[in-house]
Amino acid sequence: MNKLSAKISPSSGPVPVTLHLSTPASEKDPLEQTLIQEESDAEKPSNRCCTRCPFRAVRRVMCGLILGSCLAVSWAWGTHNAKETLIRHPTPFFIIWFCSIWNVLFFPVYYLCHLLTEKQKRLPTTEFRKCSVFLGEELTVRFVLKGAAPFSLLWGLSGYLYLLALCRISKVDVSAVLCCCQAFTFLLSWIGLKDRFMGVRIVAVILSITGIVMLAYGDGFHSDSITGVALGVGSASTLALFKVLFRKCVGEVQPGPASVLLSCVGLCSFVLHSWGCVLLYFTHVEYWPPSQHIPWDKLCVMASLLLVFNVLVNLGEMFTYPSLISLGILLTIPASAAVDGLVMLTLQISHVRAAAAGIISAGYLMLQLPENWDESTFRWLSARWRGNWREDSIVGEETMVDTAGILRTKAKPAVVTL
Repeated sequence: MNKLSAKISPSSGPVPVTLHLSTPASEKDPLEQTLIQEESDAEKPSNRCCTRCPFRAVRRVMCGLILGSCLAVSWAWGTHNAKETLIRHPTPFFIIWFCSIWNVLFFPVYYLCHLLTEKQKRLPTTEFRKCSVFLGEELTVRFVLKGAAPFSLLWGLSGYLYLLALCRISKVDVSAVLCCCQAFTFLLSWIGLKDRFMGVRIVAVILSITGIVMLAYGDGFHSDSITGVALGVGSASTLALFKVLFRKCVGEVQPGPASVLLSCVGLCSFVLHSWGCVLLYFTHVEYWPPSQHIPWDKLCVMASLLLVFNVLVNLGEMFTYPSLISLGILLTIPASAAVDGLVMLTLQISHVRAAAAGIISAGYLMLQLPENWDESTFRWLSARWRGNWREDSIVGEETMVDTAGILRTKAKPAVVTL
């Protein structure tokens, strides 16, 4: 049976009486009680998840900072060893062939990371078949070599041009030019994959090209830096074509398929590119002394460091945010300069080259902006403006109400004189 309850508001005016119809808890609708219980149960795990989320985010950020630093150091130290190896053993095709073979270790490293991060464990063969769907249903050596051969060719060509550029320009300049790979990837994706057009990324591409031109003509028109920068641009463009072709064949880049592809690239380099080394050796284009005079220590350190760099770039998303990995790639420029200053003691960067590196870095950071960054920024600013406007209006209304109450309190009753 419904009850009638009266609520009296203290005021000087007439007393309003509000009638509320309340229902006892025992007479509530069972469906309503069920919905209320489900809502209360649903809030509990979300609260627990919210308490975990900050810790997970902080952990991923800290892991990203560590991985980004390791990525920059591995690239800078690997480039330093590559430069010394080229001085003692000037055979760039043999060096990049030897380093490419180490890519066979990509999938074992990925599977180890899979065991550490995923709760559902799979056998190595099951995981390999799951990640290698893009190669075809039949995983024979013939089909693997056929599917990975174009990628192996682009990978080897990019590394070969990178070593040729390193013979002519400094490590800092090579690192700065290779950071422009992101700009070339955007252009090729826009043309070939019909990606969304973004004005800010076009501006970033223009900045990258401007930095490249400043690096090329930093030492004058008759210097070796023009050839070196041109070779570096060719290496970055080839690597961008590698990424776009991978997206076209596989889709969005994921750690699993990327590890399978790079392992197949290492296998193709061992099987298909060995004839190139033999041909260059017998034609004396790249002639090397007996094996005991080859600097195997420098060569192995270089190959292992470049493997670590590529592993962090392609598999780092399993532990941290992709933006922090991208920041680590940008940090390769100051890391290379630090290695030159600490190890070689020959750091000489002109103002033009420093400005060019700064312009390329600015363009690289602009390329990291998400596609809907302008809409998200506009919505955030609109929400902030509306929130401030509502707060100001509420504060103004409360001030008017308080002022009216104070005036009513201080007003004296009228005195009637006869």
